[in-house]
Amino acid sequence: MRFAFPVAVAALIALSLPAVGVLTADAAGYGPDLNTWLETRGGLSHHLAVSLPAAFVLLAVPLGLVVLHLLRLRRTPVVVSSTLFWRASTEDLSANALLRWLQRTVPLLLQLLAAFLFAYGVLGPRLHAALGSGKHFIILIDNSASMAATDAGPSRLDWAKAEALKRIDAAAEGDVGMVVAFNRAAEIRQSYTADRELLRAAVRGVRQSVGQTRLDEALRLAAGLANPTSSTENEAARPPNADPGKERTYVPAEGVAAEVHLYTDGGFPPVADFSLANLALEYHAPPVAEKSNNVAVVRLEAASGEAGQLSVTAAVRNYRDTTVEVSVQLDAVDGSRAVRSYTKPVRLNAAETAEVEFTVPDPELPLRVTLEGAADSLALDDAAWVVPAVARKARVAVYGPKNPVLDAFLGSAETRKVADVTRLGTADLADPAKYLDPARNGRFDLVVFDRCAPTDLPRANTLFIGSRPPGIGVGATVKNPRIVGWAGGHPVTRGLRDLYAVPIAGAARLTNLPPGTERILESDGNVVLLAGVPRPPFTDLVLAFPILDDAGKWNTLWPLEPSFVLFLRNVLRAYGNVREGITTDVTRAGDSVPLRCAPGRRVTVAAPGGRTVSLEPTDRGEATFTDTADLGLYTATDGSETHRFAVNLLAAEESDLSPHPTVIVGSQTATAGEVRRPPRELWKWAVLAALLVLMAEWWVYASRVR
Repeated sequence: MRFAFPVAVAALIALSLPAVGVLTADAAGYGPDLNTWLETRGGLSHHLAVSLPAAFVLLAVPLGLVVLHLLRLRRTPVVVSSTLFWRASTEDLSANALLRWLQRTVPLLLQLLAAFLFAYGVLGPRLHAALGSGKHFIILIDNSASMAATDAGPSRLDWAKAEALKRIDAAAEGDVGMVVAFNRAAEIRQSYTADRELLRAAVRGVRQSVGQTRLDEALRLAAGLANPTSSTENEAARPPNADPGKERTYVPAEGVAAEVHLYTDGGFPPVADFSLANLALEYHAPPVAEKSNNVAVVRLEAASGEAGQLSVTAAVRNYRDTTVEVSVQLDAVDGSRAVRSYTKPVRLNAAETAEVEFTVPDPELPLRVTLEGAADSLALDDAAWVVPAVARKARVAVYGPKNPVLDAFLGSAETRKVADVTRLGTADLADPAKYLDPARNGRFDLVVFDRCAPTDLPRANTLFIGSRPPGIGVGATVKNPRIVGWAGGHPVTRGLRDLYAVPIAGAARLTNLPPGTERILESDGNVVLLAGVPRPPFTDLVLAFPILDDAGKWNTLWPLEPSFVLFLRNVLRAYGNVREGITTDVTRAGDSVPLRCAPGRRVTVAAPGGRTVSLEPTDRGEATFTDTADLGLYTATDGSETHRFAVNLLAAEESDLSPHPTVIVGSQTATAGEVRRPPRELWKWAVLAALLVLMAEWWVYASRVR
């Protein structure tokens, strides 16, 4: 038995090493990696039940016990005449010897063992079950703009993340979870896993966005796993060369039932035409007041006024149930600096919307509107930006013989206000200076070919009247065709009426129309009278009949109808890139912004906050910017031209912070349930009681040996 005690000491030291190693890994930030390694190798993981400093303090308790045992004897030497106590005194001296005290301290071994076991309890070791043995749950976290409201904890998003972490902590062994963050788009932050550390990390990693709330895509992601439309077994069992139209299901797809925990404030439209099927939806809404505490800018427009001034209109809405007074400030900004500011006070009754108008003398600078003194729960909608649209005329070229009807429209005062027209003849198509060079350089926005056609198409939209672009064939002439249908939603037919009565003497039958051609005007016998031929990024409009024939005689009486003038006006505005200096379009977070630049030049976009993105345009000088994740002003430049645009919230449904007790998904209505409470952590009291018992045991023992 002489070696029993040293062996026990060595075993205790070995027992402490894994705990020290795990705590060291956590302190160095390798806790999740260690969990992954442990689960892969042995199906184990850990989760500290206390903070890291507290765990190190608990691990130091055994060292404290050793020190206490070393210091437990404090005897005063007394001379006695009997030898009865010699043996006991010798044993006490042996106990105090540094190298011999370990021979009789069995209670210390027990105390150290208990302390180490407590330390391992705090480390929270877990044995993972098989992945398929537990329930499946999906956590959907709304990180849209309204979740930045501060009326539920630090923010609604912080509340949602805290509740999602409680759900993960409450999961049973073997439960498998997934984390999805959504706003107007959905993103899988963590696919199905039983590793709670990975799920927790995914929840903590969800960041606030400025997008609108849309649940559709998030539910479809969840349903894609729980309600599959096909299975690999079915594809394997399908016979080859099955007859088209006679396919059938050989092995039905089996979904996986899953609980869907939806953490959102419910500010989204009902999700129609959706079946939950294997999904059990639980709706968790933040605990907020019945009436929202918010004042928001919900609309911002700018239009050119008289004498070169700019008229700016901002709509401000009060979502409170009380009257509020705020100041609306308009800043003309140059970069991050406000060059000029204008302020107007506004008083809003409960649930009232007011329009605040400003007149700005310098319309060339971007503008920012902010609410001062709102003191509300959502700051994202207290500001909006607008880039005044610069009025731009269309650059139009017309080639062909004289046409009094066409020339009368192009020469009118109304047309001259929105277009600069260049009138040339048919012979000019072969002149490099008058057609070939301008066509290659994209000098024109719209080119009209009246009863003529070029060899090479220009870098512009075109309108062919009584002619056709290269590659389009013609068949026999159709006599007296009548218009039997038209695409009423197309830009060039907007507002057109009574086209059935338009007389036409003759029209060409267009053939070899490429895929994607728009059939804008049609006649009997599958005859296309007006076609929109795609030539990205341009469009070639082909009118199959001329206004005047080659002899100068009228081929149609359509010019006598008001619809003809409206048709030409629509073509000019839709395909001539006319801008009238009115800014009403809203670009929101997540929208794509098309950019035009000189061919061969890269486009650099400077986003709010100093972030820059470089884009490689197409051969036609086009680029699409999609990283509109921040609110504010963006500047795009290719080195020669600069284009500014603004990304705004301007969404009334996001600014309305009132609670939504129910959400509608398909034919089902989900009601917000009670907030999940975290499980009570009773182990802390047990550990404290055990430590007190151990200290009491040492005190009693020390008292007895004095």
